[in-house]
Amino acid sequence: MDKRRVWGVKACFSKSTFQIFTRVIGLGAAIAAPEKGGGQCVEGCPFFKELRLEPYSSRGKMIIARGLAEGVVKPSRELLNAVAACTTCGYCMYKCALQNVDVIIALRAELVRLGYTDPEHERAAKMIANFGNPYSKSLRRFLRLPRGGETLFFAGCSYAQYLPEKLDKIGEVLSRVGGVGWFGPDEPCCGNLLLASGQIDAFVTYGEQVLGKFKEAGVKRIVTACPGCHETFSKEYPKFFDFELEVEHLTRFLAGSVDEGRLLPRGLNARVAFHDPCHLARFSRIIDEPRFIIENVAGVVMVELKHNKLNTICCGGGGGAPIVHPRLTAKIADRRISEAIEADVEFLVTSCPLCEHMLSRSAKRMKTPIQILDIAELF
Repeated sequence: MDKRRVWGVKACFSKSTFQIFTRVIGLGAAIAAPEKGGGQCVEGCPFFKELRLEPYSSRGKMIIARGLAEGVVKPSRELLNAVAACTTCGYCMYKCALQNVDVIIALRAELVRLGYTDPEHERAAKMIANFGNPYSKSLRRFLRLPRGGETLFFAGCSYAQYLPEKLDKIGEVLSRVGGVGWFGPDEPCCGNLLLASGQIDAFVTYGEQVLGKFKEAGVKRIVTACPGCHETFSKEYPKFFDFELEVEHLTRFLAGSVDEGRLLPRGLNARVAFHDPCHLARFSRIIDEPRFIIENVAGVVMVELKHNKLNTICCGGGGGAPIVHPRLTAKIADRRISEAIEADVEFLVTSCPLCEHMLSRSAKRMKTPIQILDIAELF
C-alpha cells in the first residue's frame, strides 16, 4: 500500500469520512484510480450513455474524488449534481478492479460533510427519521402472514409504495410455503437511501434503531424481495454494526422451495426473459436461482436479453438517482425495455420493486404490450 496516497485522502477528507473510506475499500483508491484510468467502465455507465459527459461517468467521479481530496476541485452545487448522477448499479466495479461504488458513496459523504446535500435526499432522510420510510407518512403494508417469528419477511418500503398488489402476492406465496412471519405495518426502512446518498451519520443513527427493533422481535433470519434491502443488510450493516442475522433474498428462498417440492410454479405459455437487478446480480451474485424458477414453469420459452447476468444493464431506479434526475433515469429504463422488445418477449420477469416500477412505466411510455412480472407471480 502506498501510504502517501492514503495520507492524501486523510489530509483532505474529514476523519469520519476517511474512516468510511478505509473501512470500505481498504486503500486510498480514489487517489490511485485516475492513474489506472483504463476506462472500461465508461461505456456501460448508465448516465454516461445518456449524456456522454465525463463527470457523469464512474471514471469522472473517481477523478472528482481525487481532485476534491487534493484540494484541486472545489465543492459546488454543479459538482453535487454530477456526483448524484449515479444509480450505484456496480457496472463500473464489474469492469474495474477498484471498488468504484464505495468511492462514489464516500465522495457523496464528503460533500454532505461540506454542506452539499441534494434537497430531495434531505427530504427523504427526514421522512425516514420521522415515519420510517422515504416516501410518505404511512405506507400500506398488510400481508397474510403471521406476525413475528424467528424467520421474518422484510417487505421493504418500495414494494409498499409502488407495488402493493405484488406485495400481497408475495405474502400469499410465502404463506403457502409456511414458516415465515412478518414484522407488521410498523416495519422499519433498511436505510439504503441514507447510505447511498452519503448521509452516513443519519444511516448509522437510523440503523441502530432498526437493529433494536430486530432484537426486540427476536429475529434470526430475514427474507426480503428487495435487492437493495438484501444488499444493505447482508453487505453494509456488518461494516457498521455488530450484525449477525441471516439474510436471504426471495428468489433464493423460492428456488429452494421449488427444489424441495414445497412449491410449484404455475404454467405460462409465453416467451419470457429475466431482468437481472443490478444489486441482485452484481452485488449479491444471485443469478441462477431466478432462472431455475423460470425453467420450472411449464410452457415457458426462456430467452436471455442482450445484457444479462453480471453484464446486466440498469433500470435507472437505484442510488437515489430517480428523485434527483427523473428524466434521465426514465431514459435509462427505456434502454432496457428496448432490449426486451428486441428479444421479442411477452413477459419480463424480475425481482426488485424499483426495477418493476421503472420498467413498467417505461413499457407503458413506449407503448409495448410487454408485461413486467414479479417472480412471485409465477406461482
